Amino acid sequence: MIIERAYRGSVETQFADVLYFVRELHRQSGGVDIALRGPAAAYAVDTEFEPAISIAGRVLDALPDPRRSLRQLLDDGVGVWVEEPDLAALGPSARGRLVPGVHVVPAHEPASRWSDYERVWFF
Repeated sequence: MIIERAYRGSVETQFADVLYFVRELHRQSGGVDIALRGPAAAYAVDTEFEPAISIAGRVLDALPDPRRSLRQLLDDGVGVWVEEPDLAALGPSARGRLVPGVHVVPAHEPASRWSDYERVWFF
């Protein structure tokens, strides 16, 4: 699976964000791998940010946390790759804050392995 867009609309996706969907596909299909590109490369970088928003003075803190979801995917055996140029675009410290288990690959390298897979999906 190629994931290029970071999630938007935290309130709307609090039940089933894209990484939750990937986890279910992994469980039901017998295995998936994901490549993070573009803004979704940020999923692979640790941060101290706690997902929460305030709406009409009420704090909503039960929002998706892509880094926590990514760790669950890694624990489930999902292979996770992030393309190096997209990681570098997140700043010089991004590589040092990479979520353990995520592999950095050159740009477009995952595309060279598409023939190894039964299906390739873009999210």
